[in-house]
Amino acid sequence: MTGKRTTTGGHRTTTGGHRTTTGGHRTTAPRPTVRTGDVAEELAAVQRILARERLSIDDPQPGRTCFLSHLGAQTKLVPGPWVGHRDLLYALALANLSQPQRTSLARAVMIEHEREFGVGHLQLMALASGLPFGGSSLHLRHRSGGPTCLYTWALGPGATPVPCDWLLLRAQPDWAIDPSPPVLRPEGLEMLAALGGEVVVLVPTAVGAVQIAKACAGKVALAAHPRFAPHIEGHDPEAPVLLWPHDALDGAGLRRHEIAALVLVGAPETVRQEAHAWRSRLGPRAESIELVDVTCPGRLDREGLLAYWQACGQPRVLLRGDPSWVAAGTRMLSEHGGVVGVQPDATQLELL
Repeated sequence: MTGKRTTTGGHRTTTGGHRTTTGGHRTTAPRPTVRTGDVAEELAAVQRILARERLSIDDPQPGRTCFLSHLGAQTKLVPGPWVGHRDLLYALALANLSQPQRTSLARAVMIEHEREFGVGHLQLMALASGLPFGGSSLHLRHRSGGPTCLYTWALGPGATPVPCDWLLLRAQPDWAIDPSPPVLRPEGLEMLAALGGEVVVLVPTAVGAVQIAKACAGKVALAAHPRFAPHIEGHDPEAPVLLWPHDALDGAGLRRHEIAALVLVGAPETVRQEAHAWRSRLGPRAESIELVDVTCPGRLDREGLLAYWQACGQPRVLLRGDPSWVAAGTRMLSEHGGVVGVQPDATQLELL
């Protein structure tokens, strides 16, 4: 059994001041000096904890047990030994899975939030991420000691914080960009649909699709891509608003539709470029199709993310994701006293 080889040479670290509030006035106090070498050594220790163990997170690998944090956090649901929250596994049981995936599901280990369990030499505890279907962050520590870390995939207002040495964050436009795109609202979809034609809402994962469906319940009728449909209650195949995956814009399913607008939910630059290219291929119709950038409802904004980080004890942060979001998130966290390590080109961490 082999893990992925990792290095620390590609990580950048930044430090900032530490802000405290006294009597309603914000003051800036010096943070205890942290040597770059200490940060690199500790980050290397976190990498060793994960890269050499039997556990992988949202990245199924041969010979390793995969912890499933959220619906769609994995690029592909590869059969193998799985661990996941009970509600997540129940939701997967209703999805369109292949027979090998169903076999893996039947053998999966169901866990609850805030109950410790172990995989190999790791002591683990799943915590609520605030997202649907038992969405989970994962607290990790080695049985023999060393730094603790909290892996997060995405966070909602109900996310449970826990003290840790390292917080692993995926940069999101909701809190990294200032100002961030507006939050998707049902009233906005109603206005776009009233213009005539159909509105395609491009969403990265089933988690986002479910959150949008909940926000629109009783207000806007929704159709859904087959990948999302098993998780969307009361979806209407004939509805003028379609929930569609980021990576399926060029699929055959949209060719019969007269599209009036594309709503890009939490879309990184690569997806935005693909959307513009798709629109340009439509010829004369392209100018009439509106592109709108929004963020997903039910996610932490900047204030919420900072409060969560502070509730975790202001740990050091390792950021990954879209490079432009990572750069903006690094600046923001550094300005608030954070010590930040960066892995800008990874949606999931290579060490996982």
